[in-house]
Amino acid sequence: MFHERASFWAGRLGVTFGAVRVKGQRTLWGSCSRRGNLNFNWRLTLAPPEILDYVVVHELAHRLEMNHSPRFWAIVERHCPDHTTHRRWLRKNGSALYLDKAESRVQPG
Repeated sequence: MFHERASFWAGRLGVTFGAVRVKGQRTLWGSCSRRGNLNFNWRLTLAPPEILDYVVVHELAHRLEMNHSPRFWAIVERHCPDHTTHRRWLRKNGSALYLDKAESRVQPG
């Protein structure tokens, strides 16, 4: 799932990436190393697809800008126009993403 989405979005952004790893980070949704290796939090598998795509786009944008400058956010905006809504969703619902969806406290919107 993560590699598939990274491949799709890398083509759109015109970037390459290295390894894709899925981890259980406590505070990060994703990261991108200087070598282009991507790490994603496994809990994103429980999020709506557009949230996963936002995190993938965010991390791949670091292949063009290794910072959070206005230029970085312009890249994210170009490929994910609703990124502010998705960031808000993660802040609101991220801690409620559990392995058992029946116990999830995720709220829509």
